[in-house]
Amino acid sequence: MLIKKILAALPLSPAPKRLPRHAGVCAGAAVHHAGRCGDVLAVDVYSRKRELLYRFYSDGRNYITRLQHPFSTFTEPGWTKRNPTESHIYSLPDDIAANPASIAAVEEVLGRVADWRGDNSKIGCAIQMFIYRVNQERRDRARERKRALQKAHFAMFPKYPADLAAFCEDRVFQSSVLYVSKLKKILANGQVSGERRAVCRHCGKSFQVGREVKPGGSGICPKCGHPVIYRAGWLEKEVTHKVKICIAYKVDGQLLLRYVDVERIIYPDRKEPDYYFSDYFKTLFLTVNGKPIEYAYAWCQAPYYGYDWRRLRCGTECLGDSYVYTSNLREVFGERYYNVDLQAGLAGLRRPISFRRLLDNLKNIPQAEYLMKAGLPVLAAGNLPDASAKNLPELTGLGKHFLPAMRESQASFQEIKAIAAQRNAAPEDLRQLCAQRLDGDCLILLERIAHFNAIGRSLRYVQAQKEASTGRMRRNKLPYFLRLYRDYLDMAQSLKSDMSQRAILEPRDLKERHDLLAARVNELKSRPDDERFQRAIDEGLYGWAQDYANEDYCVAYPMKRSDLTTEGQRLNHCVGMSAYFERHLLGHQMVFFIRKVSAPDKPYFTAEIDTDTGRIIQLYGFGDCSAPKEVRAFTEGFCRKILRWKSMDIRREAA
Repeated sequence: MLIKKILAALPLSPAPKRLPRHAGVCAGAAVHHAGRCGDVLAVDVYSRKRELLYRFYSDGRNYITRLQHPFSTFTEPGWTKRNPTESHIYSLPDDIAANPASIAAVEEVLGRVADWRGDNSKIGCAIQMFIYRVNQERRDRARERKRALQKAHFAMFPKYPADLAAFCEDRVFQSSVLYVSKLKKILANGQVSGERRAVCRHCGKSFQVGREVKPGGSGICPKCGHPVIYRAGWLEKEVTHKVKICIAYKVDGQLLLRYVDVERIIYPDRKEPDYYFSDYFKTLFLTVNGKPIEYAYAWCQAPYYGYDWRRLRCGTECLGDSYVYTSNLREVFGERYYNVDLQAGLAGLRRPISFRRLLDNLKNIPQAEYLMKAGLPVLAAGNLPDASAKNLPELTGLGKHFLPAMRESQASFQEIKAIAAQRNAAPEDLRQLCAQRLDGDCLILLERIAHFNAIGRSLRYVQAQKEASTGRMRRNKLPYFLRLYRDYLDMAQSLKSDMSQRAILEPRDLKERHDLLAARVNELKSRPDDERFQRAIDEGLYGWAQDYANEDYCVAYPMKRSDLTTEGQRLNHCVGMSAYFERHLLGHQMVFFIRKVSAPDKPYFTAEIDTDTGRIIQLYGFGDCSAPKEVRAFTEGFCRKILRWKSMDIRREAA
């Protein structure tokens, strides 16, 4: 045990009288009997001017340092646990010159170490290796305690519920798969009819279906009434679905939350699907020494060896959306959790929610209890926008006549916000929107679109545009077309178009109209710059310029602001920035287009030239690629011509 008051009273050990030429510091060391501290090594390190820098103490098990002078602007004199021998270069120990008696005292307590860099580093190496060994032992003990605690925590979790697979099949996965065979033509009563053999992987029953049931469609199984997706039975590839589910436990009166990745694999030749469960987050609400502590573990990527469990900071929450296993909620939370029956309130839940946020909202926000009792668990588990709202219209922005639609569709706040932005919204609009199950990005776009067009019509229009698209456009997903439509409506409004006309509100070709309006908007934005450009030309910006070309290349002069923008876009470089345009108007650092004679309108290379010195500042092609030798030679010849033309222009003006 090291007691600071006793250590500070230990006498100083003198520094060696003579120092080697290359020694930066020197030290004296001795072993003292320090009462309750036992035998303590004290190493007193001095500068070459015999100023005391620090004192290092150790009893062979622990260590501590007392700085006498600040080592840098980040350290202050006083007691510290830092390693005093660490150098700023490669973390090597400092050269500490000492006499043999001091070295023997150090090695008596700290142990003998290899002589890395001669006698001057023995004390530095001994201190560094001792500190490393002590800290490593502490880290190993802490790691073992952490592993033992994690093992004890994980042992508290029971096995997965026996009916978890059945619960996921009935309550979590929205649909199953109906495998259909190839169409069989049967001759009956002289007429040819077509039927298919179908097998439902939800109920396992086999039956005949008509020719209208085709692979790729969807419907309802006539035997069990479960939603199904039609799939070709002759395909051997399995179908995989993944979801997340939260399972709550009560162990020894303490709450445990387990978040599980659920994978369902449906095979064409098996009657029942295979289920695989793997944990990805665990939360434990425990009472330790009379104090509540929340432990959190996450399955995440670990350095060097793939994935492993990592203990997070106490209180870390898993706020991601997941389904909730509801069969045991009364056993875990009792008949009432903050005046709410969770098992009954979440019984009909058909979409993922943040269960942890739901628990916190019921505990802290009164509106969450009202929403749960109103049959709106998705809203109760969301980020409540207004905790002071007194009724449903204030909380959601929609009237009470939307309440049945909210219950049936299990709407979220984002979906409600999008509907609230629409004029003359109806409950059926909310049902149609929730049936789409769009992500957050799409809902944000629809909220903006709703100011111009009804959400139902907008979705039908955008879906039609997606289906009518060809080539690469067809590969884009719904958010791309929604973003395209939103940009088009914003531009149409900025151009003061008549948004009441359907031809403007829903053009036949969205991409074509979008690009046309974008060109018009850019033209309006660049009109002041084009006027400045024209005034500069009229005032003699190109007064000295002449045509310049050879058999392969020619030079084109920009005449509008959009010329620079188009050049930068088509060659994927930055010449379209305003800085190039402003410098070009001054007439000293100007931009010129190097083109091929065979294609004078197609951008090839762009040159920025100092017209006063004839020096090429930049010469780049597509993606800032370097110019070949012949293009650079042609541009250098153009630079020489610029100097000659400008000198002739100056002489002409002087005459």
